[in-house]
Amino acid sequence: MRAKLASVNSRRALASLAIAVAALAATPAAARIFYVIQSSADSWSVMDPEGVERVPGSPVRKAWDVRVQRNILSGDPPQPGYVRTLTEYDCQAQRTRWREFSAYSRSGALLLSKVNPNPEWGPADEASDPYAAYRVICEGAGQGAVLSADSVAKVVIRLMGSWDPPAQPMAPVLPPPAPGAKPAAKGPAAAARPAAAAKPR
Repeated sequence: MRAKLASVNSRRALASLAIAVAALAATPAAARIFYVIQSSADSWSVMDPEGVERVPGSPVRKAWDVRVQRNILSGDPPQPGYVRTLTEYDCQAQRTRWREFSAYSRSGALLLSKVNPNPEWGPADEASDPYAAYRVICEGAGQGAVLSADSVAKVVIRLMGSWDPPAQPMAPVLPPPAPGAKPAAKGPAAAARPAAAAKPR
């Protein structure tokens, strides 16, 4: 898992999903529930419990999860992004394996996409992220916040926006001085200036 996420550091921008995300956000849809699990101070995992696919005749289930990261490229300044992963969950043997993933920048540009050439099963509790997802998929247990949204895209956008710095207040815009008006003196120098002496008659 760590090797998979480390490979996201590749800066190959192959395509853009901005139009697709905008179209998805614009499509009217009924709101549904998403689990949002904070896996670290700088990452969140988003799970859609309605998107689980059962493999016929097997205890295995398939599901996509989205990991939102504060710094997708490990650079400075941080650049938020997300990784969408298809994982299989063997609920009977308590094990998981990832099948493919794609990493995207905040703007929706595809950074990296990979299919697992040798998908091997590993213990469900081997790492915190897969185990949290396993509990959602196999046990129906959400270990984080529950959000209602029209689509996973809106949840991802909201999470990335939570890392934005607060907006700076804008300086007030003053009206221009009237024509011919002299600017008033400011500061302590104006207060210390002696008054002009009266002219003798």
